[in-house]
Amino acid sequence: PFICVGGIEKETKMLKFDEEKQLASYKEGLALRGQIEECADKIWAEGFDGIYFLGIGGTYASSMQVVTHMTGRSTIPAYVENASEYLTTGNRRLTDRSLVVFSSVTGSTEEMIEAVDVLKKKGVRLLAFIDFEGTELAKQADYLIVSPKNEQLKFFLFANRLMYNHGEFPDYDRYNAEMDAHL
Repeated sequence: PFICVGGIEKETKMLKFDEEKQLASYKEGLALRGQIEECADKIWAEGFDGIYFLGIGGTYASSMQVVTHMTGRSTIPAYVENASEYLTTGNRRLTDRSLVVFSSVTGSTEEMIEAVDVLKKKGVRLLAFIDFEGTELAKQADYLIVSPKNEQLKFFLFANRLMYNHGEFPDYDRYNAEMDAHL
């Protein structure tokens, strides 16, 4: 971008921002689409009574974004659940027919491990986006996608596929083609 200061145009750059590195990261995330679609299609075929994006901290923030995206565009029941709040209050709507989606960089966040343990005992199916294999949270997942970075992108790719399967995303193929072309 250019900023005009005192009549002099000056190019500005964001500090410590590497555009090429960021674009490469997005391409890595987009390369997971096939794996995410396969997982979403399997979950769709099995059915569910609601989708709960579970998180704490940054993952909770990412969860709120994808649930807002879904509730504005879809009738699929989608909710966000804070792991600590779930451990404190529970959620009677969350059943053994529900799907819980979560992400973790370390795979070892205490509240997430405890919440996932409770959910697993309840018979809830778990989809995990984990950065590294072999973590405690990865071991609990019924569906597992392992790839670092791009948490929000992975959540949105999953949500978009479910909305497509539900007949609520008619421009799905065009949208993905544009993502591939521009990211």
